[in-house]
Amino acid sequence: MSLSPARLTEMLDVLTRQYGVPGAALAVWAEGGLVEAAAGVCNIETRVPVTAETLFQIGSITKLYTAALCMQLVEEGKLDLDAPVRQVLPDFAVADGEVSARVTLRHLLNHTSGIDGDYFRDAGRGEDRVEKYVRLLKDVRQLHPMGHMFSYCNAGFVVAGRMIEAVTGTTWDKAVRNRLAKPIGTPSFSTLPEQAMRYQMAIGHVGQPGALAVTPIAYLAQSNAPAGSMPMARARDTIAFARMMMNDGVAANGTPILTAECVHQMHLRSVALPWGMTIDAIGLAAFLWDWNGDQHYEVFGHDGSTIGQAAWLRYHTESETAVALLTNGGNGKGLADDLLREIFSQAAGIAPPEPPAPSREGRPEPARLLGRYGKASGTIDVIEKDGALVAVHTPTAEFAALQGTYAVELQPVTETVFLGTVPGYTRPASYHFLEEDEHGRARYLHTGVRAHPRLG
Repeated sequence: MSLSPARLTEMLDVLTRQYGVPGAALAVWAEGGLVEAAAGVCNIETRVPVTAETLFQIGSITKLYTAALCMQLVEEGKLDLDAPVRQVLPDFAVADGEVSARVTLRHLLNHTSGIDGDYFRDAGRGEDRVEKYVRLLKDVRQLHPMGHMFSYCNAGFVVAGRMIEAVTGTTWDKAVRNRLAKPIGTPSFSTLPEQAMRYQMAIGHVGQPGALAVTPIAYLAQSNAPAGSMPMARARDTIAFARMMMNDGVAANGTPILTAECVHQMHLRSVALPWGMTIDAIGLAAFLWDWNGDQHYEVFGHDGSTIGQAAWLRYHTESETAVALLTNGGNGKGLADDLLREIFSQAAGIAPPEPPAPSREGRPEPARLLGRYGKASGTIDVIEKDGALVAVHTPTAEFAALQGTYAVELQPVTETVFLGTVPGYTRPASYHFLEEDEHGRARYLHTGVRAHPRLG
């Protein structure tokens, strides 16, 4: 393999320093072999070095595991992708009565339910915590009509986790460990702190590069685990999952995990996203990308973020190349951009395309875009300042610990697509102004893979 362990280690060490990332673990499967690298520290206070054995929080990469469990149960006839959730959870309810009655598992797995999914209320730590969380959703409102568009929905995956519990008679934690983690050969995959403490663990760091601090909150709510709040793994553990997906559902140890048809369904485009977003399309939980521009989705995976930790998983089935990067703070997105481009270029002959660039043409009419947009996690005020559009992000009190108030100047790409760089980061985020209301104003601001409807 052209990417030797020494080369990967050197590259990771240089980039973690460049992007202010305290620690990172990297695993690459390419040309029939596994290469691992580690750099930095697990905790800037203890200075314990990261190794290939270190567990990091994988965040929403967990959604691939939850979807895989659902597909197993669909194959067994215990779940139905297109039946109402209430066939399994009769008391399921959100604020919209029609959505409560009609939303399906498919809506949950492809993020089209319209439910405001950033609802991180803590429902406790008992074995009934997922069930309790789902009961709390009764007052959660819609961001958009069910099936109308894609908007990332964490809550939907907790509901899917509860459906798994209802038809298996066990907790989501036990189901994911007994049905996936252990059969794949990754016993270190941990869904609870008492499991993870058997291994060396990384802690998250908050703040901007150069001014980082150990997060005062180690985990998000345990009740949100099916969406990714709790699981921890080694980089090579997520590679093992990717290898199973690249091998038609059969683990590297020969254990059948999913049928080839289930894998195909997870990788099949369910929703195409507007041009310029960081994801090209969504399957069932899986993110889909067309890196070579041939109108065919050839790269799959998921990203994950928790408090002070971020993770990336990408796999290219045609070349059987997979990359897992786990980080614990700083500008991990910048690190991921550089690593993914370099590794896939060398190992698979394919690389992510260049992101959209700002253009001076197509200046928009500010009146159509200005205003307040928002959801349960906070508001975004689009204002005009010194001749430029600025997006002011203000979190609600519950989300202030994750991200404080910040302002981003928006650079136009088209009349409806803008780029803005969050302070402390290098990768611009895309801002999409979608549809029109009765006054000709944008109805939605879609950013951070979430729809924010206009407020008033």
